[in-house]
Amino acid sequence: MKLPPKSNTTQEQAHFNNPIYGQKGEYSLSASVRVPYFTALMDLKRVTKELKTHEEVTPSLENSYNLVELFQRTIDPERVKKEIVEGFLKNPNKLKFFNSLTFVLLPKDRSGKILREFEAVPGGDPAIPYDGQDQWDAFFDDTDHTKSVFGGVQFVETTSAAMSRLRWDANSVDAVAVDGQHRLKSLKMWMSDNNYELAETARNTRVPVIFLLLHESVGFKSAPGGNSGIKSIAREIFTDLNKNAKEVDLATQIILDDRSLASCCVRSMITEGTCMDDPNKLPLSLLRWQDANNRFDQKYYLNSLVNLHLIVQDILDLSPPIKDPMNKSKALSFINDAKARVGMPNPETGDLELICDGMDLAEFYKQKFLDDETGDPTTPLTGLPPQFLPKAVEGFNARFSSWMLRILREFKPYQKLLNYASENGLISGEFAQFVAQPKDHREQLKNEMQSKHGENWEEKILYHHERVIESEIKSLRSGDLGEQWAFKTIFQKAIMRFAKELFVDIPEDQRDRYGDVDQYLSVLNRLYECDLLRVGADLPNGSYDLWTFISVNYGSGKIKVASTSEKRIQALIALLYYSLRHICEKDLKLVDIDTEVEEGEISAVGLEKIWRTKQASSEWANSYEHYQSLYKEFVKSADIIKGVEDGDIDDPTRAKAGRDRVVEVLGCCLNCFTTHEDADDEKI
Repeated sequence: MKLPPKSNTTQEQAHFNNPIYGQKGEYSLSASVRVPYFTALMDLKRVTKELKTHEEVTPSLENSYNLVELFQRTIDPERVKKEIVEGFLKNPNKLKFFNSLTFVLLPKDRSGKILREFEAVPGGDPAIPYDGQDQWDAFFDDTDHTKSVFGGVQFVETTSAAMSRLRWDANSVDAVAVDGQHRLKSLKMWMSDNNYELAETARNTRVPVIFLLLHESVGFKSAPGGNSGIKSIAREIFTDLNKNAKEVDLATQIILDDRSLASCCVRSMITEGTCMDDPNKLPLSLLRWQDANNRFDQKYYLNSLVNLHLIVQDILDLSPPIKDPMNKSKALSFINDAKARVGMPNPETGDLELICDGMDLAEFYKQKFLDDETGDPTTPLTGLPPQFLPKAVEGFNARFSSWMLRILREFKPYQKLLNYASENGLISGEFAQFVAQPKDHREQLKNEMQSKHGENWEEKILYHHERVIESEIKSLRSGDLGEQWAFKTIFQKAIMRFAKELFVDIPEDQRDRYGDVDQYLSVLNRLYECDLLRVGADLPNGSYDLWTFISVNYGSGKIKVASTSEKRIQALIALLYYSLRHICEKDLKLVDIDTEVEEGEISAVGLEKIWRTKQASSEWANSYEHYQSLYKEFVKSADIIKGVEDGDIDDPTRAKAGRDRVVEVLGCCLNCFTTHEDADDEKI
C-alpha cells in the first residue's frame, strides 16, 4: 500500500469535503438515456453540514428563475418543525426512519450564483489519499480505478471492488436536495436544537443518500434535443417524484407537469423565466406564480398562473380525465375531442388531425392500446400520450394563443400595466429580481438592498410601484365607481370565453361577419374608457348600478363569484358586441332609448326585441341564449328592481321588469358608442 503523500494540499483541505464512500449505480432502461448515481451512508453531522436545501443556496439578485427549472417546492418551516421535528424526531417512543434523500451537484461561481454547466476549477483534482492521512482512502489509489474530474467534483470508481468515492469543492459546488428537502430541513432543525452534538444513541445513525452524477465523464447520457443545463435535467428527472410523493399545489403542478396539455399550453404563453420580456408572451415577472392563488386584482400582478390554467382548461373544453381508462368508447370520444380542439388541418382534406411520426392519434390508440384480434383495450388511456403533446401544443398555439395573448396584453388596462412595468423596471429590473427570489432569500437580501438604496429601499423599489398599479390602473380604493373588472378572474374568464365563440367556434366562412380581434378589443376598450368596466359603474335612470344582478349582489354590493356570474358577464358583452355588428351590417343608425325611431334607425328597445327571439341565434350565434341568461336573472329579481314586496308582483309585470332592465343595461353600454367619434367607423 502506498504511503500518503506529503502535505501539499492546503487548498484541498480548505475547500474539498472529506471523501464519501459508497457504490455507483445507473438507470439505463433505453439506449438513448443513462443516469448514473452514487449511493452512500452519511452520519447526521455531515448530512446537516455539507448538504443543502434549495433555500440554502446562496441568494443572488442575478439569479433569474427559469420556469422549467422551478422544480423545488418552498419549504414550510412551521410545518417541518411541528409535524416532523416535534411530532416525529423528538418523540422518544416513535420508530424513526427516513428513506433516501436525493441530491444533485450544482456548479456555482465564487459568489454562489448557480451556473448552467460545470466549468474547470483550479485545484479541482486533489491527491489520493487525502491529506487526513486516512489509510483506508489510500485503497482507492492502490486499486485499479477510473477517476472523473469535472468542475470541482472528483469521483473515483474501482474497477474490481465495486466501491466508489466522491468529493467536491464547497466553493464551486453545492449538493442540493431535489427529493426529500423537508426531511433534510427537519434533520437540520433537530441538530440545531441539539447544538450539533450527538448523544451516544444517535451517533450510529446513518442517513441513506443518493447523488446524481450528471456529467458525461461518469456516463451520463441524455436524449438528443432534450433538456440542457444541470438544473433543467434535474427537474426533468424529478417531475414525477415531486408531483407524486406528496400532492403539491396547482401552481407547482402547472410548472412541473409535462404530461398535462393545459399546463404545457399555459407555459407556451409565458416567458421561460423571470426578468425576461417578450412582446408576444406574458412576462413571468408580472404573474402570480409562487402560490396556488388565481386572484390578480391586487399588488403588481398582471395575471396569475392558476387563473391562466383555468382559462386554458375552459377554452379547450376537453373531456375531463378519463375515469374509466379501459373504456374504448370514452377513449375514442376523448381522442376525437382532442383532434377537434388542438388538431392541425390536413393540407389536402382540411380535416383536423393529430399526427406524430406520421401516425394519427386514433391509429396510434388502435395499435398501442387495443388487442389486435379482439379490438378490446389492453392498456389504459389516461390522457394524451406524451408523444402527441408537442403537436397538441402546436395546434393550441395556431388556433388559440394568438388571439388569447392579444387580449391578455392589448386590452387597455392590461396594456397600461405592461407599459408601466416596462418603463419602471418591473419586468427585468431590481423589482423583478427581488420579488422572484424564494422567501428566505428575500430576507437575506434585505441588508444588501438597504446598503445599496438606503433605509427606505422597500418603499422606493417595491411598495411605491405596487400602490401606483393598485390605485391608477386597478382602481383599488378609488371611490364610488369601484375596482376595474379587468383584473377580476370571473370577468377575464367571461371575455375569453366569448372570444372563443368569435374566433374558434364560428365557421371559417362566417368570420368576417363576426369581426376580428381588433374589433373585439375596440369594443372592450371603449367600455373601459367610459368607466363602464368598473364594479360600481352607474346605470343612469336605473334603480341599481349597471352590474347589480349580473355579477354584483344588490344588498352588499359585493361581487358574486360564481359560474352563473361569469355567464351573465359573457352574455352582456356578447349582446353588446352583436348589437354593434348588427348595426354595422344593416347600416343602421343607433339612437337613444327615448328617441322616436325612424326608418334606418334603431335603439336598445329594438335590439332587445331582436335578441329575445329564438330566431336571433340563427343570425348571431347563441344570442338568444345570452339574452335569456340576463333576462331570467332580472325577472327573478323583479320585485327588488321594482321596489315591491316579494309576491306582490304578477308574472306579466315581472316579465316586463326583466325586459326593461335588459334595455336599460344594453342602452347604457350602447351610449358609449353613440357619443364616440368612431361610432360609425367600420372597425367597431
